[in-house]
Amino acid sequence: MIRIISQYSVLKTLIIVFMLLVLSNQNSDRLYGGEAGKSLNETSETAINIIFTGEENGYLEPCGCSEKELGGLPKRHSLINLLRERDGNWILLSLGDLPGKVGRQDEIKMETTLKALDQMGYAAHNIGEKDISMGIDLLGYLSQISSVEFISSNIVNPNPQILKIKPYIVKEIKIKEATVRVGILGIVSPELIDDAYQEIEVVDPVESLKPLLDKLSDKTDLLILLSHTEIEDSVKIAEAYPGFDLIISGHRVDRPSLYLEKVKDTYVVPVGEKGKYLGTVTMPPKLSRTNEDRPSNSNLPAVEIISLDERFEDSPEIKMLLKIYQQRLRDEELLKRVFKVDTPSNLTYIGNDDCAVCHNKIFKHWENTSHASAYETLLKVEHEYDPECIECHTTGLNYFTGFVTIESTPGLKGVGCESCHGPGSAHKETQSKNYGMVDADSCIICHEDEHSPGFQFKDYWQKIIHPPEDKSRNSYN
Repeated sequence: MIRIISQYSVLKTLIIVFMLLVLSNQNSDRLYGGEAGKSLNETSETAINIIFTGEENGYLEPCGCSEKELGGLPKRHSLINLLRERDGNWILLSLGDLPGKVGRQDEIKMETTLKALDQMGYAAHNIGEKDISMGIDLLGYLSQISSVEFISSNIVNPNPQILKIKPYIVKEIKIKEATVRVGILGIVSPELIDDAYQEIEVVDPVESLKPLLDKLSDKTDLLILLSHTEIEDSVKIAEAYPGFDLIISGHRVDRPSLYLEKVKDTYVVPVGEKGKYLGTVTMPPKLSRTNEDRPSNSNLPAVEIISLDERFEDSPEIKMLLKIYQQRLRDEELLKRVFKVDTPSNLTYIGNDDCAVCHNKIFKHWENTSHASAYETLLKVEHEYDPECIECHTTGLNYFTGFVTIESTPGLKGVGCESCHGPGSAHKETQSKNYGMVDADSCIICHEDEHSPGFQFKDYWQKIIHPPEDKSRNSYN
């Protein structure tokens, strides 16, 4: 057969090579390996390659409210594709906690995320405490429809017919003429489980691991533990069971490169959270547990944590999944199902038009700020039916009399007067001087670190500061 190489194929190859070169030199932390480790742009025909992620906590992609945000399932898929271009021999592992909260939106998020992991070719997902909080019915349904194996070595499965959980899996990797058997186990800390949740029993991980390790001792060449717990607890497990070659760990670890441990010959590597990073481990076969010669300094694994930043394009396949996710939010009308509470002192929202009657100069100024066009920014990215986005881009979503939908409450779109100053019904009647005092604490409800990492109250305030008014009008700002 004669292979015809098109200009497109050549260009694609050049792009891949370029991206891998960039990838190996920027925005990644080489944690182990040094000169002996394999860089990501080097071929490793005799190594076992592992990709690990976890603790998405409901973050499917960056919200887009600020520049240089990290993470997102579409970028992750693109990076995984790049890695597979240079070596298809990867094991993909998820540490746990796909959702962030409990509710219908996070149920849809969890299903969407798992579909994305399925498309990316993940081998296993370790169950975390937030996964458990979604309930056995949803977990059971997802375990039945997904090709990603659910594993947990310390969960007592109350209904194996519904919930498909394995205590471990063994993956066989072909390396030249040999087959390397990789055992993968997973645990979740019982301390993270809500006492009110009794549907699934979680036992002590140290006790649950011992019989499984005895069983796997002569069936595997490498042992990996997905440890959904604090780093300190993972270190204790490594001390108790030195047979593990690698422990992927972490709970609430924002900067994984800062939390790294090596316990004798076991590497404890953090994963980060909110899908901001992707970790890779290249482990030489000599790290086999059955090899009497433990790894020397010239044969260390290469561990890298890669920031999912603007270097990586969004995968079209995963972007389509996220578009379907947004359509499901619209179809199920989740905006109408947002949990709401009473406003303080039973006040009501009145809308910007009423404010403009007395504060017209301020209103005209507000119309030219980013606050006024906050709702329109969601229209541009087709997120206008997403309750989590709408919360900060409209007025009073979480309160009765606040925003519901653009059709029923058009006067409350955008970040209006009452977003900062509170419901204005009483002020409209009395023109009280003590209404709506604002400070930096009022702003950080929306301008928090994740969505507005560069927020500085003094600088941002200058963008929206009210112009002076004619005091004879008895208007107050």
